[in-house]
Amino acid sequence: MTQGNNSLYALSTQLEGHSQDVRALAAGTSNASTVFSASRDTRVMRWSRDGDSAAFTQSGAYAGHSHFVVSLLFIQPSEEYPEGLIASGSADKSINVFDPRNDATPVFTLIGHTDTVCALARDETTGAIVSGSWDKTAKVWVDWQCVLTLTGHEQAVWAVLAAGAHGVLTASADKLIKVWKDGKCVRSLSGHSDAVRALAPLAGVGFLSASNDGSVRIWNFQGDCMAELFSHTSFVYGLSPLPHGGFASCGEDRTVKVWKPEGSDYKCVQTIQHPCTSVWCVTALENGDIVSGGSDAVVRIFTTNPERAASLNEVKAYDDSVAKHQIPSNQVGDVDKTKLPGLERLANPGTPDQVVMILNGDMVEAHQFNAADGQWVKIGEVVDAVGGGRKQMYNGREYDYVFDIDIGAGTNLKLPYNLSDNPYMAAQDFINRHELNQDFLDQIGTFIIQNSKSTTLGNELNPGVSDPFTGAGRYVPGTSSSGVSKPTPVAVKPEQLFPNVFATFGSINSKGVKTKIMQLNGDPVKINGLTLSSDEQSVLSSLVDSIDGGKDKLAKNFNDRSWSVLSKLAFEWPESVRFPGIDLIRICVLHSASPLSFEGDNFIPKLLQAADLTNAFNQTGVEANKMLCIRALSNLVGTQDGVNYMYKSRQAIVNVLGYKWNLSSNANLRLAVASLFLNVIIVLKQKKDDSFSFDLLTSLIEFISHESDVENEYRALVALGTLVHGNQAAQEAAALVDLKSTLKASKNKSIDRIVQLHRAILKK
Repeated sequence: MTQGNNSLYALSTQLEGHSQDVRALAAGTSNASTVFSASRDTRVMRWSRDGDSAAFTQSGAYAGHSHFVVSLLFIQPSEEYPEGLIASGSADKSINVFDPRNDATPVFTLIGHTDTVCALARDETTGAIVSGSWDKTAKVWVDWQCVLTLTGHEQAVWAVLAAGAHGVLTASADKLIKVWKDGKCVRSLSGHSDAVRALAPLAGVGFLSASNDGSVRIWNFQGDCMAELFSHTSFVYGLSPLPHGGFASCGEDRTVKVWKPEGSDYKCVQTIQHPCTSVWCVTALENGDIVSGGSDAVVRIFTTNPERAASLNEVKAYDDSVAKHQIPSNQVGDVDKTKLPGLERLANPGTPDQVVMILNGDMVEAHQFNAADGQWVKIGEVVDAVGGGRKQMYNGREYDYVFDIDIGAGTNLKLPYNLSDNPYMAAQDFINRHELNQDFLDQIGTFIIQNSKSTTLGNELNPGVSDPFTGAGRYVPGTSSSGVSKPTPVAVKPEQLFPNVFATFGSINSKGVKTKIMQLNGDPVKINGLTLSSDEQSVLSSLVDSIDGGKDKLAKNFNDRSWSVLSKLAFEWPESVRFPGIDLIRICVLHSASPLSFEGDNFIPKLLQAADLTNAFNQTGVEANKMLCIRALSNLVGTQDGVNYMYKSRQAIVNVLGYKWNLSSNANLRLAVASLFLNVIIVLKQKKDDSFSFDLLTSLIEFISHESDVENEYRALVALGTLVHGNQAAQEAAALVDLKSTLKASKNKSIDRIVQLHRAILKK
């Protein structure tokens, strides 16, 4: 890299403070003096320029999240917030909004997503905030309240764009871009052949999209693809318009690329190499400087202004670090050492940004031609990539391996695995997800170890830590998209498909829930004047501390005062704001039977009434309340007293399961229903009670026949198999209903396998 001139970018400064990958960036105030960065280390940092110099220093650290932070949004200053606001989305499923002047406590916390919040945008005309999540939805927030949930994508929503009168745009791992107006999808744009990772506005044209297929596309707002641009050699992660025209992109090929208009097209005019495997994010400052964030935990700023350029020594040190970095061979094409030229190739000039490989002794080196000074610059040493291919996709996320695990009946289950994962934790997750016998843990863990191999590219991975955006530690190009080469399968007996294992919902961001409650408590109008007293707030704080302390501490400390506060939040606060209280009840009943003893026979009726589920499911009301209510009922099996209470209340629960759940478009709600089916069936089998077999069977058939989500269908079919397997009454009931037509073929292989086993059981 050369020092700055009038056209090419050069290093300005490097900001070091994060301890893990920098996943998101946001430019602050309009004078290019502030940058915000977010990281897997759970922190958001504020960097401020030192006067008129090129240097920045850390001026704030916002630690309100309990998990990776993966998205950022700067909200412009207002009279109330003269330095603006900074919003951050996290793998803890929440959005925190901070006043930059106070890094201790967020002024707002937005709760509603049920998975990682990986994208944020703002409509500058209305002030609405748009968020995108792994939960396959986007949400629109006005005055810090969710007013719309956009449901329609089949996989994670990775990018959002608020386009004013043109509506809201969402991009997903399902390869589609959707345009929304007034909460309805008015257009779906296809063209990318892989997950769509980023969206950005392009003035005078429309907008940009970037994808794992390595391309950047230019679209107009009528839905026409105006151009398809290729220069990246791997996944493209980020996009940012430049204030003086053109845009920047970044990706898995270690680069930021600068694009400028050339006639009616756009051309890559500069490639900025980085000494890290993944450049996750890119943004631009008002003065035209480009900011990048990488997998080496460093924020970098590049400039075209010589006055802001780094010193010659700093530039040389940076170039040396780039040159020493290892490049996976699949990012530059197949390498045949016998056909590579030697150092003499560098005597001939190349075209701007051209990359060639040469053989220097036994080492394959990559060199890029710098047109500014007419020289070749070494940009790295080429090494073999893991498995020789790219990352693999599974359920919209990327993994180093996706193993086929043969459990019988002629088809396989998919086990996704990253080299940064603990193999036994991956095996345990697989067992839990597919309701398999715990005895297979060692066998599956050993299988993973034997059929994967570790790698080191750049910085060491943090063992056991997965990336919040895609499930990976960080991207190391992995095996081919078709999977690993037929490893020895693990044999699992079909009898283990119905192991009578309860499905519960045990994760919670308790501090985020508390923050939301306190935020609502500060607005007496929204809660009908039912504010928590100082004593009640103290009880709430103690309850949250007990939840964070683990199930034993919660079971020990939960008392009548705890229940009094929860009852007020869940049963007395207005329906629109009672979801945090129901969520706390959900986690409490999993670990303690005390709420049941305090409320007695009224517990389930009051819970159903709070969620507007007393008589039937309807599409009015707050769907989050309904989902959390069903999760709470599912969690009753967390204690033996809860199991007994569920059995005692079996008629009420069976009635609830008979509601028309297909009317709900919320896949998370339907997953909770499928889990409740499974749990009550297991309880009834434990009690040797088959009197509800026909009712449950008919309700399950109705549920399955309308279910389109793979995970929900799978869990419901496990519940059906658990009901029918070894149950003569249920099998006789199956003969009276059209069960075989329900067990239709599915495009998902794991579903096909389960269906085949159900059919086999019916034949018996």
